[in-house]
Amino acid sequence: MMTQEIIIQGIFLGLILAVLTIGYNKIIIGKFIKALIKSEANHPLRAKTFEQLGVVQNIFIKAALRKGGTLRRIVCEPDDSEMKGRFYIPEDKLYRAGRIYGGKDVDILMIAAVLVVLFIFFGIVLLYAPVLLDFVFDTFSFGD
Repeated sequence: MMTQEIIIQGIFLGLILAVLTIGYNKIIIGKFIKALIKSEANHPLRAKTFEQLGVVQNIFIKAALRKGGTLRRIVCEPDDSEMKGRFYIPEDKLYRAGRIYGGKDVDILMIAAVLVVLFIFFGIVLLYAPVLLDFVFDTFSFGD
């Protein structure tokens, strides 16, 4: 049976996952995308390696760059076998890359602060929502 608390907890969990996903996109993947954009790697002949970009290749970026990965819709690798390990963002995908992964800088401290505020807010909601809903139902006599 779905209760008010379960619904509120589901919303809370969804918001936490959204904040963590935004943090992942902006902090981890965003650093790589911003480096590609800044170095003007927008053509196969201008493709850059991680070393050239000054970005450390970690497991998260590797996973996002795997074939069929979400990042492969934006970041490409030249077809030339001599240029493997180099990446670029085609001109027609630069705007999308900037919108998804660029924008304002986000750091771990900001993500932590948002999560703390969410925990406090939803703690208050879990405490007082049932009382408020009961008051509304009693006042307007819904359910009779």
